Amino acid sequence: MDIVSAIPDLLDEENDDSQRKIEHFLTGYRSIKPLEESFIQSFPLFQRFADLYKYARLLRSVEGMEVHSSPEWAVSLKEKLERARHGLRDRLYSGVQLSPIDHSNWYACTQLEVTAEQKEVFPVPAVYWLAESAYCGFTPLAIYADAQLVGLAVYAVDPKDGAYWIMAYMIHHKFQHRGLGTAGMRALLRTIQEKHACDKIILGHRAENEVASRMYVSLGFAEISRNEGEVIRELRFMADSR
Repeated sequence: MDIVSAIPDLLDEENDDSQRKIEHFLTGYRSIKPLEESFIQSFPLFQRFADLYKYARLLRSVEGMEVHSSPEWAVSLKEKLERARHGLRDRLYSGVQLSPIDHSNWYACTQLEVTAEQKEVFPVPAVYWLAESAYCGFTPLAIYADAQLVGLAVYAVDPKDGAYWIMAYMIHHKFQHRGLGTAGMRALLRTIQEKHACDKIILGHRAENEVASRMYVSLGFAEISRNEGEVIRELRFMADSR
């Protein structure tokens, strides 16, 4: 753990010089204390533990902090801690991947479900979205985490104005509360932007779906319209980020 805690200080830039510094560090460590190769091979596991521990501490630091009643320096500190927490979360769930839906996984996707309580704000079953995608030109994607199917995403382009819409997004109830929802959404946003070079992505959610609302706000989605049943949000990309 001591070695893993020190190595990030040598990784300011991902280049050969960083690797050389790490090798020199390990050589110096071995000059004082034996270091078995098996421990070096376990560095990723120790790093994951360190990230989890740091993530838990950051989460407790910002939990319950009231922004509206805090001084400016405290608000700034919370924003900094939140950015660090989001970065750790993305690294912890870097194994999230999106895959096309075909003959090998379509049935498994139909078995994905939200919780009974969430069906009030996400009432349409996964099989409906697969059927609509097949006949309406939508793009459905399966969300995987460490080779395990965990969710479903569907996006489409509006033929009238060329805007890209996220039509459906869900994480199976067994895999919720693990950070996979945000990690999967980030992966989806990157996929749409990189594949289509779009400058904005739009989505809608039930007004009472507060969990979804908080996640979308944290990802940068801004509310552009609202009615009694739905909130429409838009995420715009900087021109140089494509």
